[in-house]
Amino acid sequence: RGEIDELVDGKTLHLFESADQKLTAATEERIEFLPHYHTLVQCGMYEYYASEGQKALPYAFAELIDNALSATAKNTGIRRIEIRLLFDESQGGPAVVVMDNGCGMTSKQLNNWAVYRLSKFIRENDMKREETGYVRPDPVPRSLNSDISYFGVGGKQAVFYIGQSVRMISKPAGSPDVHEFIMSKEDFERKEMNKEEIYSGFIRNRKPGDYSHVNGSEEQFLRNIVTEEEGKESFTAVVITGVQQEHVTFLKHNYSLWTRELAHSYHYYIHGVDGNDQKKKKINDHVSNIDIQISLLERSPRVPRVMNLREVDNDMQTLYINSSFSTFEFKATGAGDSLVEGLIRYHPFLYDQETFPVDPYALEDEDEDCVILNSEARGKRPIFECFWNGRLIPYTTVSEFEWCARPKKVGAVPLECYNRISGVLFANDRFQVSTNKLTFMDLELQLRDNNTIFTRVHNGQELRVNIQREFTNWLKDCHERFDKQVMFQGFLGLTTRTDVATKRLQSPWAQFHTIKWDGKTYKKGQCVKSVKTNPVFVGSIVKFLLYGEHEGDVYGTGGYVQIALEPKELYDELRIIPISKIDRLAAAATIKKKIGDELAKLPDQLRVTWPEGNAWTESEARPAGTPMGKRTLEILNKKGDSMSRLPVTGTTKKLLIELKVIWHSPKGDVQTNSHIGVHSSKWEYWFKPMENLSKLGNYTLRLQTLLSDNSASEWAGKTLPNHTLKFSIKEGEAVSFVLGIISSPVHVGVPFSIPLDFRDEFDYPTQPPCDIKPQLECSSLQLHYEGIAIGTTCVIKNVRAMGKISHQNKVGDVYLPGPPHTLVVLPEDVLSVENRTPANFRVQVHDEYQNITTQPKLTVRCQLLGAPDLPVDVVDCSNTGSGALLTKPLLLKTVNTEQILTAKFNIPNHRTVACVERQLRVLPSSRISRLEIYRQEEGSDDVMVLQNAERIDWTAGDTLGSLRFRLYDEGNRLVSLRPKLTSMIKVNWTADINAEELSQGKLPPLSVPSKAQREHFYHVSFHDQHTVNFSFIIVPRPDEPERLRVNLSESTVKMGEILSGNIYVEVVDQYGNKTDCLNADIVKTLSVSADGLDKSALAVEWQASSGQFSVGRVRFVGGAPGPRELCFKYQDMKEFVRIEVTAGPPVQIKLLEKPEMPLQVVNGQGLDAPLVVQLCDEWGNPSPDQSIKSLISSQPVDSEGKACFVLETISGPKGVHQLEFLGSFGRKGIPGPVVKLNLIPDPNKPVELSVKYDTAATLHAGDIFPVFTVIVISEEGTPVRNICPANLSMLLWKGTVSGSYPPSTDLALLENSPGVDGAEYILQFSPEIHQKSVPITPYILPFRFCNDAERQKVVVSLSKKKDRLSQTVLMYREFFDTNKQLTSELECRHCVFWFSSLFIDSFIHLFLLRSCVTHISKAILTKIENQPRRKCSISDPFKGSPQVLGKVGHLALVEDDDAAKVISWHLLGDMDCVVTETTSAAKRIYDDTQGRQQVIPLETVFWRPNDRPLPHIRNGSPLFRPVGNPVFVKDMLIFPEHVESCNKVFTSLLGDTILIDDLDSANHYRRGVVQNKMQCPTLLTRQGERIRSNGKFGGLQNKAPSIEKLRGQVFGAPLPKEHNRIHHQIELLQQCRVAMQKASEVRVEYNSHLQYLQSPEMKQKQQDLQQQELELRELEDTLGMCFLHFRAAYFLNAKPEFR
Repeated sequence: RGEIDELVDGKTLHLFESADQKLTAATEERIEFLPHYHTLVQCGMYEYYASEGQKALPYAFAELIDNALSATAKNTGIRRIEIRLLFDESQGGPAVVVMDNGCGMTSKQLNNWAVYRLSKFIRENDMKREETGYVRPDPVPRSLNSDISYFGVGGKQAVFYIGQSVRMISKPAGSPDVHEFIMSKEDFERKEMNKEEIYSGFIRNRKPGDYSHVNGSEEQFLRNIVTEEEGKESFTAVVITGVQQEHVTFLKHNYSLWTRELAHSYHYYIHGVDGNDQKKKKINDHVSNIDIQISLLERSPRVPRVMNLREVDNDMQTLYINSSFSTFEFKATGAGDSLVEGLIRYHPFLYDQETFPVDPYALEDEDEDCVILNSEARGKRPIFECFWNGRLIPYTTVSEFEWCARPKKVGAVPLECYNRISGVLFANDRFQVSTNKLTFMDLELQLRDNNTIFTRVHNGQELRVNIQREFTNWLKDCHERFDKQVMFQGFLGLTTRTDVATKRLQSPWAQFHTIKWDGKTYKKGQCVKSVKTNPVFVGSIVKFLLYGEHEGDVYGTGGYVQIALEPKELYDELRIIPISKIDRLAAAATIKKKIGDELAKLPDQLRVTWPEGNAWTESEARPAGTPMGKRTLEILNKKGDSMSRLPVTGTTKKLLIELKVIWHSPKGDVQTNSHIGVHSSKWEYWFKPMENLSKLGNYTLRLQTLLSDNSASEWAGKTLPNHTLKFSIKEGEAVSFVLGIISSPVHVGVPFSIPLDFRDEFDYPTQPPCDIKPQLECSSLQLHYEGIAIGTTCVIKNVRAMGKISHQNKVGDVYLPGPPHTLVVLPEDVLSVENRTPANFRVQVHDEYQNITTQPKLTVRCQLLGAPDLPVDVVDCSNTGSGALLTKPLLLKTVNTEQILTAKFNIPNHRTVACVERQLRVLPSSRISRLEIYRQEEGSDDVMVLQNAERIDWTAGDTLGSLRFRLYDEGNRLVSLRPKLTSMIKVNWTADINAEELSQGKLPPLSVPSKAQREHFYHVSFHDQHTVNFSFIIVPRPDEPERLRVNLSESTVKMGEILSGNIYVEVVDQYGNKTDCLNADIVKTLSVSADGLDKSALAVEWQASSGQFSVGRVRFVGGAPGPRELCFKYQDMKEFVRIEVTAGPPVQIKLLEKPEMPLQVVNGQGLDAPLVVQLCDEWGNPSPDQSIKSLISSQPVDSEGKACFVLETISGPKGVHQLEFLGSFGRKGIPGPVVKLNLIPDPNKPVELSVKYDTAATLHAGDIFPVFTVIVISEEGTPVRNICPANLSMLLWKGTVSGSYPPSTDLALLENSPGVDGAEYILQFSPEIHQKSVPITPYILPFRFCNDAERQKVVVSLSKKKDRLSQTVLMYREFFDTNKQLTSELECRHCVFWFSSLFIDSFIHLFLLRSCVTHISKAILTKIENQPRRKCSISDPFKGSPQVLGKVGHLALVEDDDAAKVISWHLLGDMDCVVTETTSAAKRIYDDTQGRQQVIPLETVFWRPNDRPLPHIRNGSPLFRPVGNPVFVKDMLIFPEHVESCNKVFTSLLGDTILIDDLDSANHYRRGVVQNKMQCPTLLTRQGERIRSNGKFGGLQNKAPSIEKLRGQVFGAPLPKEHNRIHHQIELLQQCRVAMQKASEVRVEYNSHLQYLQSPEMKQKQQDLQQQELELRELEDTLGMCFLHFRAAYFLNAKPEFR
């Protein structure tokens, strides 16, 4: 029961037995689906918050104004609309009230207004009118018909967007009552809570001014509104309460902004069709009577603000109208009655700026890509604003139409003029708009339709003209009439500005010399003054700059000027400012005076004072060490004022004074002192004393004023004040002395002089004192001198040293040993040495005081005496005076006992020194001098001694063992064998030597080679300091006979034929060496056998010259073909050879698969299966000989000896026939089988026609033929049944049938026919036709009648002669025509080259000069090629190998250094990779380098031609404007060779990597590519950065090092372009030379041909031609005379009859 209490009326009740009971039948349930009230109260939020991010509150007010305009549309007076913003909380605010004096609304109309989306087209009113529905207003200019309350949506959206509740108060015209209706969010919520009908309410009908229902405390403002109702005929008031606080704040703080936006939206309703044109008085008929006023009332004491939208003068349409100078009006007519009125306004450029208006409330665009240079007027904004029924649709704009779009190329109108236009489009209500009236639905789509017609409107009249041409002419006229631009003159070229921050705007900039601006001319070098700069400055014009590629004089809308600040001595800098900042009012005198005043402030001179006295004067000389006292300096300007800094505004430039002392030394100027003086307020510029002036010579003291910031001595090209003082420093008094340089070497006992140099305190040479006495002392020598000489220097003369010295004494670094006097040789006793060893002596050279002395070229010579060919030795004692004399080894030939030699010593250069002799004892040498080889078996006393170079015969394959050796010295003494000695024994037959056996005197065994008849050299040697050799030769001899050896010259033979060539048999040993055991007596003992061998024909012979048997005439008979074993036997030795026996020559033919006889064959047909025959030899073996031919149909024989005969057709008489097969081999016939054939007639083969017709019928021309019955008879004689009648044909002619054509009729003259001999007759053929209506022209055949046979022979003879003469004349004429044609061609070529030769001859000297230039150019080419340039220094040892291209670093060249660096670094890991053509070549390099060398084979590289453009280009058009000059890296590479292969390799390595200028440009490029949904490859910059394909950059791994750190792993540079240019010049010169040679050759050929034409041979041929032509004419006359007198016309009538 509790559930039943909850039932609601209208619900459906289902009764079930249980909760999970299934339905037994379909049921229905009643539901309601009314929209939620949020659909109404939140509709405004959804609509206006989708307003493209703009503040939508003004557009909500616009919806209420639309309703008011519609309500006041029919007012005859003022149409007053008022918006009151009641924000006084004390009066019950905040509230918004919109009031109008329109027609008001009845209760029914008020009810219609409350219904959401009840448009004017479907609503019903309670007032009775004639019209039954909506009536569209008549067209008016600009569609200002006030018919803009349309959809029944905007008012509800607006009020609930602004507030929470709305009170509609309206009084219709003619009604005494006021209707009031309230709709609020609070009321909706209450009804939902109380479950009441939400979309229902009450309309209050009351008297005007009755506010009894108003709550006085909360809605005081409403009482005032109700009170104003009295006296009004009709009105409507929309009262919105519960206004959101954010809207209140916006409406207060942005009062001017949103009222300006409303004035913009209803501009043409407020001001009329011409808008708010403030430049002329409005006297036209389109003045508007609409008054829209907005008032803002706040709490006291704030003053109310009232704004009439007619007073707004800064809305965009007002700005557009008043800044324009001309208007272009047009109309666009579409389908139906859709109409758009449009106008375009022109905003000219005036003097220094664009006049295109800028929205004062627009936000600045921070996008760096949208930087506009010199303010390009409209910029990227669209041209047209769009109005619908006179009201602005704010979010729809039209950028342009095709006829008013900016062209891609410059035409008659400058491109910037297209940015100086603005426009308005007025669309009627045939174009759809959104329900919130913020956007058009289809305006631009319809306007761009091909059916839309644009027409020009001029003075209110439509003109059917070319709209694009009219617009262009209007725009050109506006530019010429209204633009006041700057004229740039004196084009100086293009440049790049690096001071511009945006890289893409740094170029191109055109430079100009002069401009004309505002009636004045400004030129380069003219002084001007700036205005509106900080600070204001004066300067001289350097040049004018205008952005863009321009040439010649051009107009510009602005530009820049580069100014050199004046005075240059003070500023020395350049500034670039806009041309508009030149002060056009500044006078030249004012500018000059300002420059002069500035120049007077510059420093002018230096003033030097000496505060302690002792001033240094100009060119004064002071002794070394004299100090320079204190100095005080001042800097004075032209006014005499002291100064310490430059008078430069903005920066502080202090002045310093630099002091420098320069010593002018003999080697050049040396700076000895340098100080910087800083200004002080107490003592100005001050320098301390200088006490370091101690070097002799001339000095210069320089004082220079400097700038403190950069130490520059110049300012603005002028040197700052300076002061120079020149003085000199001289030497002081002597305080010490030094020994001078002794001129010659000093020896003991030899007189010499000692110079003395006296010095002052600074060690400078000076004059010595007058009273000096020298004292000479030495520790071990006695010194004496004769006297002293004093001059410029002091010299002690004739000093002599005497005595023996124990060590070297030094006097002025000069050594003092005496001259050579005695030679000493040690040892003094007899010296014993072995032969072949050197002798060692010690020699010394003494002076007269027994001091070891030295001399230049002091050599001691030793000569040995007592034997022939003894050596002479020399020792050099020049440096030490002594030395060890080691003689060359003594090489006496025979030294069996000791010998005595004499050694004589002397000094060749000093004959006064006595010679010395010493005795030398020579003993025999103990070295090994002889090697003996012998053979001795173990345990045997027999010894076989081998002689050196002995020849030994030994059995082949045997071993020569038991070899031993002995060693003997020079005294022929046997040397005992020690391991140290035996280790020096070497043999050449083995490397494996047993050291133990070798120490016992045993040599390793020697294996004799197995091949005989060849000498083998063997060598034994002893290697010490010298080598002892022993050698012998072994000649191997054959071993005992072992087997037979058979040699075949041919291994194949046909059966029955003799084997070509002989078989040779010989006896060999086990190693295959031929033995000599055979002879002629044992021929009978050799047997030969084989299967089928014809032994009767066999021939065995002995060949004594070669020592072998010859077996001939080998022949096989019988048996099957195949291999046969031929056995040779001698004694117990057997040898088998295999001979291939093939089938013998063919002698018979066999038929394979013989058919049953006889074969049944239909005549004209063939056999179903081919007949195959086989060639066989005498024994029936198949013979594959292909040289056999068959006689039947000459079928070829295949490789198996078979022939296949296909009998396609057999024809003949019926009966039995025989088919015989015959063959031929050479000239011999080969019999074959016989096949019988039974030939049967073909019943379907036609052979005869049976024709039956009326043979008695007679026909005339035109009659119908009788009926012909035709039967086709077969071979069997029966009719053929399958004949098609269309294949039967009938031909008709007179005579006997001959083929498929009528027969020809032969006519002949009968004998003794009457006629005139030689006369010409005419044979005329005339048909006789019975039908007269058919005319046929007779045929005429002329002929000549000859009665005399002899005469006829003469005529024939003359005719033949005439033919020969005609042929000869024709040949002559063809010959002369050919020469004439050749002459014509040569004349043509000669004329061409003649004109060319005129030019070439005129420049022949130039050609000779160019020949020299060619040699010079080649020298320049060589010089260029040898110039240093960037090269890849990677070693490439694989270059030049087969199928190897080289390393990657050598395959390409890069011209640009920066590009080469970054590309080489990017490919650093692949630079030394070797590129090969094949994988096998790559694998070979890989194996040779043990896998250390990386390789890449071309045949494994996937590559396809890729001509895709850069990523920012799609379909041939750029997606954006890139900066930084992007280019594919692979396009930067130059391939000297292997272009196609290198393209494959580098495309694989680099892919689509791109090179760009810098990192900023690279990031900009990558951002543009990615934003267009494209994959961006790796980017490299010329500065060395890298951005990977995933966008990562930065870090050391993405920064290329300097090119030096790449250590030569860099791509080389190509030859400079000058090389190619010079090479091209050389080619042109060579072509010129070839052309001259051709001209000369043609001239020679032409002259030669002319000489040939005038030669006697040609003249003779011309005479022969004339003679032949004369004979031909005479002969023709003769032939003509034979018939001339007897010519007559006779007719022979031949009249055939046609029936």
